[in-house]
Amino acid sequence: MNDVITVVIYAGIVQGVYMAFLLSRNKKRNPANNYLAVLLITLSVSIAHSVFVIPAIQNSVNSFFPVREPFLMLVIPLIWLYVKKMDQPLFRFRAKLCLHFLPFIVFMAVNIPVFFQGPGSVMAQFLDTYSRLFNGTIWAVLLVQYSSYLFRIVKITHNYRFKAEQEFSDMEQLDISWLNFFLYSFILVFVILFVMFAGALHHFDTAWMSRLVCLVFSIAIFVLGYKGLIQKSIFSNTEDLKQVQSAQLKSKTAGRELSSFVLRYMEEQKPYREPELTLTSLAKQVKISRNQLSELINNDIGSNFYDFVNKYRVDEVKLLMNDPKCKDFTILAIAYDAGFPSKSTFNSVFKKFTGLTPSAYRAGLS
Repeated sequence: MNDVITVVIYAGIVQGVYMAFLLSRNKKRNPANNYLAVLLITLSVSIAHSVFVIPAIQNSVNSFFPVREPFLMLVIPLIWLYVKKMDQPLFRFRAKLCLHFLPFIVFMAVNIPVFFQGPGSVMAQFLDTYSRLFNGTIWAVLLVQYSSYLFRIVKITHNYRFKAEQEFSDMEQLDISWLNFFLYSFILVFVILFVMFAGALHHFDTAWMSRLVCLVFSIAIFVLGYKGLIQKSIFSNTEDLKQVQSAQLKSKTAGRELSSFVLRYMEEQKPYREPELTLTSLAKQVKISRNQLSELINNDIGSNFYDFVNKYRVDEVKLLMNDPKCKDFTILAIAYDAGFPSKSTFNSVFKKFTGLTPSAYRAGLS
């Protein structure tokens, strides 16, 4: 088992660098992928530093300096930046955001000079005298960091799903439930840090926990890299988002007229048969702003875009199932004709609106 863990950890180091390269080279990349690439590189460096650099320095005959793992201080702020960019495509990194990396900057500013100056320096003697206080402060900062950022990240991911349901009729490639796994992984890291904090205060041997953190980071690299490559952005380009922010809503009277027009368009033109239909593309078809259409669907029709479109698809499937001309068609073929992009989406949506599986509903017709 120890050998397997070692292989996974080593593979994570290589995979992080490789996936970062792929993410940066992907022509259709999500705008958040640049942040994800930096995060993956940081995770790889953190693992390599823990596995190779720290033991090499600590085993050195001339080494007096207890090297620690500083890159943990970079991980959680980078996760926050990635998730924030996913939620807000127009988000830009500003100079003041460097304050999020202040713990890492301070740590390196203190430790690097001490490492090169040797044990005779004033700062080295100070750190040696107050090593317990210094270690406790480091882990306390990490605990505060992880707890505060995890709260922010959970809040953003919930908001992201809400916004995605307002834009897309197919959530399969926008489903961020995988982020929950990722967050749970870092909650585990948070718990480990808490134990290591206690160990730092009481001088327990927590080396095995550092190895466990490396394992969690390696697994996170595999999950994040794969999901990051296939993850779409809510908005296909920033112009669509600028339109959202600048569009002005019309009066309520005009809104009711537009609602009737949109409903007629859906029934007559059947745009829901397009598997990748989005709120933005439908707004262009009916020649109104995306913001207006969102307002109509949410307030006048009383639904979100995802349910609005898929309700039409379910009704179309039910209609085709009752059509004698389609009696020899498979259920999946009918679902694709109605605009469903995949079998899994079709099954879950159909049961949501009818309370029955597609096969059970069709069996009840005969």
